[in-house]
Amino acid sequence: MRLVVIGAYTLDELQEQVVRCFSDVPAHPRGEPSLLDMTRTNANTWEETCRSGIKDYGMPFAPASLARIYRVVPVRERHSLNITWQVPPQGSNWRSKPCDYIAHLIGHEAAGSLLSALKAKSLVTACYAGVGSGGYENASSHALFNLTFTLSEEGVSHWGEIVTEIYNYIGMIRYYCATQDGLPSWIYEELRAIQDVAYKFEDEMTPEELVENIVEDMAPAFSLPPERLLDGNSLLFEYDGDAIKDIVDNFLVPRNARLDLMSSTFGRDADYDGLDETNEPVNETVNKIDEEEDSGGTFSIESLPPPQKEPMFGTKFWSNPISEALLKEWESAASPCLPSDSSLLSLPPLNPFVPTKFDLKPCPLDDTHHPLLHCSLKILDTGKKATVTKFNSSKKQILLLYEDRDEKWHEVDLVLASAIDITPDFEGTLDKNSIKFKIVAVPKEEGSTLDCSDNGDFSIDIGLSFPPIPPPLPESRLPQLVVDTQALRLWHLQDRTFKRPIAELRLKVICSHANKTPLHKACADLFVTLCQDAVTEISYLASVCELGSSISSTDQGFSLRVHGFDHKLLDLASEVLKVFLSFHNQQDPNKLPDTIKPGRFDACLEVLMRRYANAGMQASSLCTDVRLRCIRPTIWSSHSKADAFKFIDESSFMETITSILSEVSIEAFYHGNVDHSDALTAKELVLNALTASGSCDIPKENYPLQHVLKAPLVTDDHIVVTPTKDSKEANTAVEVYFQIGKDDLSHRVLIDLLSEIMYEPLFDELRTKEQFGYHVSCGARWTFGVIGISFKVVTSCKSADEVSERLDRFLHEFRDKLATMEEEKFMENLVGLVKNKLQMYNSLEEECNSLWSEINEGRYDWEAYRNEADHLRSITKERVMTAFDDWLSPKCEQGNAKERRRLVVHVIGTSEGPASDGRPIIESDKLGKEIDQRVKAFHEAAGHATWGKIL
Repeated sequence: MRLVVIGAYTLDELQEQVVRCFSDVPAHPRGEPSLLDMTRTNANTWEETCRSGIKDYGMPFAPASLARIYRVVPVRERHSLNITWQVPPQGSNWRSKPCDYIAHLIGHEAAGSLLSALKAKSLVTACYAGVGSGGYENASSHALFNLTFTLSEEGVSHWGEIVTEIYNYIGMIRYYCATQDGLPSWIYEELRAIQDVAYKFEDEMTPEELVENIVEDMAPAFSLPPERLLDGNSLLFEYDGDAIKDIVDNFLVPRNARLDLMSSTFGRDADYDGLDETNEPVNETVNKIDEEEDSGGTFSIESLPPPQKEPMFGTKFWSNPISEALLKEWESAASPCLPSDSSLLSLPPLNPFVPTKFDLKPCPLDDTHHPLLHCSLKILDTGKKATVTKFNSSKKQILLLYEDRDEKWHEVDLVLASAIDITPDFEGTLDKNSIKFKIVAVPKEEGSTLDCSDNGDFSIDIGLSFPPIPPPLPESRLPQLVVDTQALRLWHLQDRTFKRPIAELRLKVICSHANKTPLHKACADLFVTLCQDAVTEISYLASVCELGSSISSTDQGFSLRVHGFDHKLLDLASEVLKVFLSFHNQQDPNKLPDTIKPGRFDACLEVLMRRYANAGMQASSLCTDVRLRCIRPTIWSSHSKADAFKFIDESSFMETITSILSEVSIEAFYHGNVDHSDALTAKELVLNALTASGSCDIPKENYPLQHVLKAPLVTDDHIVVTPTKDSKEANTAVEVYFQIGKDDLSHRVLIDLLSEIMYEPLFDELRTKEQFGYHVSCGARWTFGVIGISFKVVTSCKSADEVSERLDRFLHEFRDKLATMEEEKFMENLVGLVKNKLQMYNSLEEECNSLWSEINEGRYDWEAYRNEADHLRSITKERVMTAFDDWLSPKCEQGNAKERRRLVVHVIGTSEGPASDGRPIIESDKLGKEIDQRVKAFHEAAGHATWGKIL
């Protein structure tokens, strides 16, 4: 047993606490020596070395399990090929990390890569390569090098061809390793440079994450010296060509490989429910099949007996040795040689996205950095308190916000202007020594603006006093409009908090008809899949350099995101937009653009249809999906979208997507280490791309409306009941949603506070004490301008009706607890919520997410959390009780059932016992349509009434 402790105490104090709390834990009696025993040298010193007995055990796979193919039956719709090679333990190679280097080559996704070549043949759609971080993959006895491909259905029957191509690529690596010069040196230098800057500028981890990572890296298997515990597993320190050559020559070979081919063409797990519970072969035929050599041909299960069953997880599979002829073919492919002239394989190209500029952009002179910024001051002459909110470097002035919210500029003395070490109780002068001040509080970091208070910290920590609310930020610290036209609305904010050379570019692409019908939405989804597929070779090169991109479809159109080092960020954005807008303004409107390679339409369509088939397989996710579709009538189900695609082809797809992209407006946000001139560059980039596409812009009044259905106000329940989609899903999920109404600051904070107060007792009673389910939660919901609160339970031991009744009983009992709650306990919850809302963002991404949600949802309340915290000052227990009675209480004062806007969703699983009670019997091929009909029945019961135009 190992113990990791983190706390705000000295090491001696922590040790004392650990001894006090854990010294009574009995030691496990030592038995006979085992493989898990450690041999320690120089124990309890920095020079300590450890050797695990398991290292002598050797590789995990027996020779008989290698050079075999295992065909595995999946639970969901999927096709994948995984090759596992066992290699020696890699802990001692922490300086050069040869497996990471090889994974970079084999798992590359740019032009010349295995993925690119196999995608051109429509055999695969994605790949992953490398040694995982799990203990079974990277241990003191071995390492497992995995190469995994997501296959197309065609790729399943061509698995042998795929493996041949893999060994062709390994043969190319072996060729370079055998030459005098070895692999090109720029590959290592590029990797090393990228890892250096990624480590240098990575976001700070939480203390818990940092401690966990360090403790894991202290494991003997990693062999890290003390001085490299922080960076040893993150950086490259040297190039070791011999180690790379040893691995590819001796271990990434056909006879040292295990192949796992998983495909729903073999059936799905539920299709074999009648399989004998033992792991023994069903009859002698299975033994015979298990020894039949596989030559890479088509595999037919019709003439075979049932598969074998793995004992731990019940996985069904067939196993065959690879034929000698196929092994020799692969060995020949892996021999050291360059690919043929007709081959698409090559080493990775030079990466154009490697950043080289990391300078932080200077802030505007009228609002720049200063040591006093955000400090709380006390003016000694008058006793007034103030907070420093701005510094004008050109005028050498600071702006003070006083307790009465009056603002005034003061000239900073020259001596103070160069001060660096500002501490509490520091005294200085302003306005040429005419004003004396004393610092009463210093922020931990820029951005944590303090109030004008210098006391009450202890009371705040223990939840007895309301925390100080920071003053509103100056306009210059909030997103600013750079351009505001019908075609483009661009917001910009320069980062002042995190001081890293990174940025975020977010774009909301608004299209009038993107969500008009299930067909339109399905075409939008396929369009996104095609775009992501088309930019893979470029976006992968960028991702290696910590520069990411994503595209998704939304209810209003599409969302694009580009993020990472700001130096090359707009270069990637330009490439993504080029592909994105290439679908419009085609000479032949029925033909795919040149950016989409031949064969990719069918491959991407197959991926999307598989995604639709797998949607909502878990009870919990299906439950939330049904709840959202009940209150959002324009959310189309995966079933309806798949049904709309029954007869889709390139021509009909292009006709629909062209109509979607015919009218486009964009709202964007550029945030991070980017100044106003960078924002203007981004503006030109987006406008030029829009102009080239030939799309028309959309007047704001024609933006697609986001209606939210008004749940009826009734005393009984509106219950939507459906079975789980997966016949083997044992869990039952129940979600009870209370709709409050249109967004309002007061209602919003009351819902947040009720959730804060209820969460712990709800979890304690239903989860901890009564074991009602493994997932028990409650939380506020904000749905396009309509607020509510949701209670959710996922269980495998209680019926859905029991859960619903127990939640209502909890609310009835909670009303009494709330009424008798002591003021001190109420204040603890209130202060806890306020402190959460005032918490600093942990990263630029987190801050950008918050600001982008304001843009995306049309609220533009940049300081929503601060405003909510400030409003909580006025909230009393009486107001909370009134809100509870109005919205949640099951009974009125007279004891009768109370009208509430309440929606209940039951998704019932197949568990043996109460959890499956009430499960509707619906044929699997009719389930999607039946769920859609039940959602529509709720819409009709609600009279299709909505809350009207909100955003």
